[in-house]
Amino acid sequence: MLSTIPHITKYLWAIPTLLLWLTDPDPEREATVRVAPESEVVISGTTNVNQFTCKYNLQELELPIRLTYDEKAQHILFKNARLKLANDCFDCGGKTINKDFRELLQTKNHPEVELKLLYVDPPQPDRQTISVGMEIRIAGVSRKYESILNCEQKEGICVKGTLSLKLTDFGLEPPRKVLGMIKVDNDIQVHMALQMKEI
Repeated sequence: MLSTIPHITKYLWAIPTLLLWLTDPDPEREATVRVAPESEVVISGTTNVNQFTCKYNLQELELPIRLTYDEKAQHILFKNARLKLANDCFDCGGKTINKDFRELLQTKNHPEVELKLLYVDPPQPDRQTISVGMEIRIAGVSRKYESILNCEQKEGICVKGTLSLKLTDFGLEPPRKVLGMIKVDNDIQVHMALQMKEI
């Protein structure tokens, strides 16, 4: 059973094909989307003495993303709606913290963080919210989540929100530095502000 993310988002995970669902009875569709340069993906967290913010280099997301989905009675099921983020493309503001961040995510063996859209419930005309299922893969460990999101179209589809996760959910031990005096907190946030357009 999918668990619930309590603090996730205001805008839908940027799938323009959702709009096509309302007008085309074809049970399987394909679409290609591109991430606009004003988008951002940030992983942030805190330690017992300060906080850190690691921003993704969005040049990695400029290539088109191809989507395939099936329309079912209760859900719109997606086959390959994946967003892959190379760990080496996160900038935490300095060489030392970048190195620590990549070690934390076990980059040598698991070089990418992956966000995968599993399904969305069909939108209802009298509601601005929609149920979304997704899978997040960090350090080779995948966890499934379900959340209620607000959906809004604005010059394409805007994906904006914050996912609150725990390092230990992915088998990661919050690291200690400087003889154990500095400890990274278990809670991290993944903030997404993605502007996507169908091409």
